[in-house]
Amino acid sequence: MTDVRAYLRYFQNLAQWHNDLHDFYVMDINEPLQALRGSMQFPALIMNSLSGSFVAPNLDNTLDEVKGGFLVLGRLDNVDDFSGEMLLLQHMKQIGQSIFSRMNHDLLTCEPRALKAILGFNINSVSYQMVDGIFDNCFGFLFSFRIHTKLDLSYNPLQWSVNNPKDEGFEY
Repeated sequence: MTDVRAYLRYFQNLAQWHNDLHDFYVMDINEPLQALRGSMQFPALIMNSLSGSFVAPNLDNTLDEVKGGFLVLGRLDNVDDFSGEMLLLQHMKQIGQSIFSRMNHDLLTCEPRALKAILGFNINSVSYQMVDGIFDNCFGFLFSFRIHTKLDLSYNPLQWSVNNPKDEGFEY
């Protein structure tokens, strides 16, 4: 099962270590909106909210399928600068690609942070979408991906104060 804290910390580290990124946010929409009013530095990496599902096609080998992603966002100073917009979009896409390159590298070299945060990531699951003209003349790419990890659904009676509802007067 994906460790949510390790996942967020891993991407926060990537944003800090990447030479072209200058800010990091988690997609609680209020955080980036507040930062846009003055403190956000571009380009920025904005994490999407996690979602997922449990997958058990044969009721064995149950997987936790995590759907994650991030937005790489840049800002133009001049409105209606089409050539600047195209250059900025290309640069934001390149930053996203370099993040996935680093993720692959970290997994292939068994980097401990990656093994805890993104184990089960497969580059074949990556998709992306251009976003333009959002917020205040910002442009970038939204990247999505999936992580599959084994899910342990074994029952632990120590987690329950009542192990058998029949014992507590529960009637069927």
